Amino acid sequence: METRFLSRIPSGRAFGSALVFCNEAKPDSSRTLALVRSLLKARGVAVRTAARKPSALSLRGADLAIALGGDGTMLHVARMVAPRGIPLLGVNIGTLGFLSGAEATALRRSLGYVLSGHFAVEERSMFSAEVLRGGRRIYGPVLALNEVVTRCGEQVRAITLSTRSGERFVSDYFGDGLIVATPTGSTAYSLAAAGPIIDPSLDVMLIAPICPHALTQRHLIVPAHLPLTIRLGRRREGEVPRVLVSLDGRSGCDLKIGDEVLVRRAEVPLRLLLPSGRSFFEVLRRKLKWGER
Repeated sequence: METRFLSRIPSGRAFGSALVFCNEAKPDSSRTLALVRSLLKARGVAVRTAARKPSALSLRGADLAIALGGDGTMLHVARMVAPRGIPLLGVNIGTLGFLSGAEATALRRSLGYVLSGHFAVEERSMFSAEVLRGGRRIYGPVLALNEVVTRCGEQVRAITLSTRSGERFVSDYFGDGLIVATPTGSTAYSLAAAGPIIDPSLDVMLIAPICPHALTQRHLIVPAHLPLTIRLGRRREGEVPRVLVSLDGRSGCDLKIGDEVLVRRAEVPLRLLLPSGRSFFEVLRRKLKWGER
């Protein structure tokens, strides 16, 4: 994945049409939406407010998407705009806001940078995941920006997951489940499972065991150009645990013994828009309070 820095564009020429997604459940969402609409219209940008599940027709013609909310809102919008190559700017009115390029408290300045052409576009890799049963697809393919999680739906049961990277056998994991994360997702669920933080420019996948019973099974980074296959195995005869696959925190489907979860790098990345001065490491320093005493 690459970061493309765009040179300064005359005011009002960077974008012609913007589609704004707003999480109305967030505090101050109405006020923030009104301000965004006002700032865009003042620069001659046509503004449309998107429905929660917009049609393909409503996405057509937009050359900028803006998501008002937290990381959950960004994940929701990313799945819709990434296949169409529409750059996405996040405005954080949530809590952490790792994926957002702007904070609501500095909205005028950040959006001013963007509309004046002072921004970069980072291409963030995504996953395409599907579930196979007897060689037939029963679910997907579905896009995920952060992670694909396979785990037991019953808190006290451990499961066996056999994993391959391409044609290479990796390991049988016995524990609560597995997280397969993108570099972007390395600061999400995987981080809570003691995983490493990965620079989003790297073309890799992260395999993160959830509470493995073998203490030597640690997090593993594998190349993203090879598909990852996770097969649900049986620990003992007659055992039928409830196992779920989820993508970016959304429920996917229930698995049966022998089902395979196939995770590939998606053909299209998310084009994440960052105002001038914003970078992945700057976000880490500020959000994780690095260097503070």
